[in-house]
Amino acid sequence: MVNQIIHNATITLQLPFDISASAEVAALRAAGIPVDALGNATSGYLFVRTTGRNGNRTNTFRWFATSIGRAPLDVTTLQELRAHEQPSLF
Repeated sequence: MVNQIIHNATITLQLPFDISASAEVAALRAAGIPVDALGNATSGYLFVRTTGRNGNRTNTFRWFATSIGRAPLDVTTLQELRAHEQPSLF
């Protein structure tokens, strides 16, 4: 069975759907999400979901400081790390 990885967003922000692009970028930056002038994340992963209907639509931005998923594990590096571990005295 494959291990499931659950990720919690580093920052979650909800903004009105009809906000201007410049106000959206300013709000994302004020919340601490690193975005460029177009609103694209410059690091990590930014997920946007639109919810609501009939004038009550909102965009929920979830920013993950690191990318989703795991980087491949280098087994030789892991073995080298274990070789350098020292036993605890306690």
